[in-house]
Amino acid sequence: MIKYVLTSALLFFSSVQVFAATDLTPGNLVGRYNVQAKAGFQTVYIKFRVLDTREFELQRTYPDGHSDEVCNGSYNLNNSLYLDEEALLAKSHTFNGIFTCPSDRSKKIDFNIDFGRTTVEDLAKGTTVSVTSSMAPGMRLSAYVKKQ
Repeated sequence: MIKYVLTSALLFFSSVQVFAATDLTPGNLVGRYNVQAKAGFQTVYIKFRVLDTREFELQRTYPDGHSDEVCNGSYNLNNSLYLDEEALLAKSHTFNGIFTCPSDRSKKIDFNIDFGRTTVEDLAKGTTVSVTSSMAPGMRLSAYVKKQ
């Protein structure tokens, strides 16, 4: 009898782990991403690479195949708690980055990616996030992000 109870408990707890969503951390953000955002009438394509838990690179690409220089910078991933639509406590993630480009290292551009409740699994499938930047103050862009 005890054997059946232990087996059932083991199966139950192992299946719960399969359905658990993986929370974003600087460690599991490492990787390559394709980003597509609409800014007015223009669609912007970016290759985004998180190198480690502090640094990233980005490069704008164009539909005809050419691309801009590779820019690099550093980031922090901030977590915050808030009450969602159903008045439940939820966790939100914000990527705060600042970068420069080789052509003008004195010009620093900061931006924030509001991941909301996005999980690692969402990034693998592709998801929409909200982006703000010092390049367009007061403007919030919607961007589609997919991990490669």
